[in-house]
Amino acid sequence: MTLDDWLTSTATKEEAFAALIGTSQATVNRYRHGRRVPRPAVMVRIVAVTGGQVTANDFHGLAGGE
Repeated sequence: MTLDDWLTSTATKEEAFAALIGTSQATVNRYRHGRRVPRPAVMVRIVAVTGGQVTANDFHGLAGGE
């Protein structure tokens, strides 16, 4: 599942998600729209906050994340 799909399906605002993973809303927007790939430490937090529904593979278009 992409980060965009997860944020949409859970009705989570970028600002709220940013606070949970320790980054800015602008950075979450870049992740969401594929303009940036999270660093490993941030990726760990994204996986944790999304309950494993968004994984590193989802940022690279690889199968197995859904």
